[in-house]
Amino acid sequence: MSLTSLLQSRLVLVTGKGGTGKSTLSAALARVSAERGRRTIVAEVDVLRPALTAMLGVAPTYAPARVAPQLDVCNLTWREALVEWLEGAVPAPRMVKKIIDNKLVQTFLDATPGVRETVILSRVVTLAERYDQVIVDMPASGHAISLLGVPNVALGLMRGGPIRERAQQVLAQLSRPDTALSIVALPEEMVVNETIELWERLRKEVPTLRMPVVALNRAAVPSLSEGERTLLDRLAADAGALPPEAAELLLAGRWEASLEAGTTDALRRLEAALPAEVVRFARLGALGGGPGGPQRVVQQMVAALQRHALKEAGR
Repeated sequence: MSLTSLLQSRLVLVTGKGGTGKSTLSAALARVSAERGRRTIVAEVDVLRPALTAMLGVAPTYAPARVAPQLDVCNLTWREALVEWLEGAVPAPRMVKKIIDNKLVQTFLDATPGVRETVILSRVVTLAERYDQVIVDMPASGHAISLLGVPNVALGLMRGGPIRERAQQVLAQLSRPDTALSIVALPEEMVVNETIELWERLRKEVPTLRMPVVALNRAAVPSLSEGERTLLDRLAADAGALPPEAAELLLAGRWEASLEAGTTDALRRLEAALPAEVVRFARLGALGGGPGGPQRVVQQMVAALQRHALKEAGR
């Protein structure tokens, strides 16, 4: 899948190891989509402290909240999603309240495998019916696998009933050609390992998912020649004889060389293990970030996404 296809998809699922920048990418994708005139919503999944608050300037609640023209944000919380699901399945509002307040029913729902995940994913399907694009800031790797794998588990456990029916609808949405997956990675060995393992497990749990777009965040832009790297190694062998200013420059140069080597190795491994599009993003905010914090970084990633899209279009 290309970045262009990702940007045009109706449902985009963004995941990856925690701390890689998946929330930043989710917010940036939503900004790009809204700026293109599509009615867009970006959603976090049942989190107590939404990361999108700092990035979009609005604290997400279950009910969609307006961030900018064509752009909403929400938090897919379990209890509110359950109430909405019951209201669609049970015609009498009084019965819904009795079900929600009944401790025995709550115990049953908590004990039934896959109910929580299916209800939350059901809300995702509903949003996909109402918006031009839905971007879901998924939980980190392991939890994302559990969440997306539940509908298949529910089908295996239940021969009938509303949970099985909704699980079928969720799987149908995940199988659509306009549903896309993006995995965010870093040029670090452990993160690359987890990214490869994540896709291998997702491919088994949800075999209908299309090949992801991998976003390699904090990638170094190649700048050093082979001769310059050799020179840095030679200077490092006699670093003790250098004046403090030169030693500091040497340290910065060797750090840059290690980042470039890490990026090259990460690209090689990702492209070998996942025949997928790998989109590189520089260390956003590190240079010229200025004031603005997370919102400024999101703006920088928006600009990077637009540049990549133009490059793909051959413009």
